[in-house]
Amino acid sequence: MKVGIIGTSWGRVHVGTFREAGHEIAAIMGVSPEGTARVASEEGIPVAATDVNQLDHCDIIVVASPTATHLGYLKHFSDRPVLCEKPLSGARIEPGALAGLGRFPTFVNYPFSFLQTASVINEQLAGNGLGPLSRAILSVGSRFPMEKTPVGWFLDIVAHPLSYLIHSLGPFTLLHHHIGEGISNVSVLLENEGLMLDAQQYRLPETGIQIHLTLVGEQKRLELSGGFRPGDNWRFNPVLVDGQAVNDGEWNERDIWYSANCRVVEQFVDVISGRLKHVDALANGLFDLPKAAQLERSLDGLLAQE
Repeated sequence: MKVGIIGTSWGRVHVGTFREAGHEIAAIMGVSPEGTARVASEEGIPVAATDVNQLDHCDIIVVASPTATHLGYLKHFSDRPVLCEKPLSGARIEPGALAGLGRFPTFVNYPFSFLQTASVINEQLAGNGLGPLSRAILSVGSRFPMEKTPVGWFLDIVAHPLSYLIHSLGPFTLLHHHIGEGISNVSVLLENEGLMLDAQQYRLPETGIQIHLTLVGEQKRLELSGGFRPGDNWRFNPVLVDGQAVNDGEWNERDIWYSANCRVVEQFVDVISGRLKHVDALANGLFDLPKAAQLERSLDGLLAQE
């Protein structure tokens, strides 16, 4: 099938993911004619588009443009399968905003659940060795030169591990949120049937990302840490259960997030081709429009500050 990609920055990742899945990248769209032509030439893509109608011949659409444009593109391409980068909207999703969308396979790309590290945590949760969970603590540090609001950074970075927790443990309700004076200082308190989740984002002293997740059970405690610095790929350290490593950690030369994105695309393509049922794709970790909207609606009070 022919794939059209909207977005010349993060969209370039999906040039590789869809080619690895056996599909042709037929067009890429950007704002700048010169910049889009350059990217198309470098990637060997025949059509460098600046008008959305130039992608109408494509069978699959990838939306990797700025968040505020997502719903508009989803409506334009409501007659074909779409993989949209997260977040879905990044703002309050009003009733009826998604009407008419999702008639064809449409998913929002939250790849955290497709990391090998997530599979290791799943095994610990499924084995019930931790016991019933009583508390989850998610702490994410970040620093980049790009300008974004604190809530924008939260949706870009914290939403990745948060999506995994929502997928694995079920939907949460926002009880409290706080936006500090720092560039990326945000904290939220969420609840899921008695399980309290503290999630916070803070500003690192140097460029990069650092993630630390703790799941506190009645019997044992699980901890995950990882991140990246410029010049090195992402890595997660071994998952610790009561201080003991249960795996070797996760790192590869291609980058673990690229591998996770490839797994998302494989599942997405399997749904389109009929090899995988929609309900099974959701169980595996894909986020369709209702599931992605539910994630963002759980943060409504925070998004209202955006």
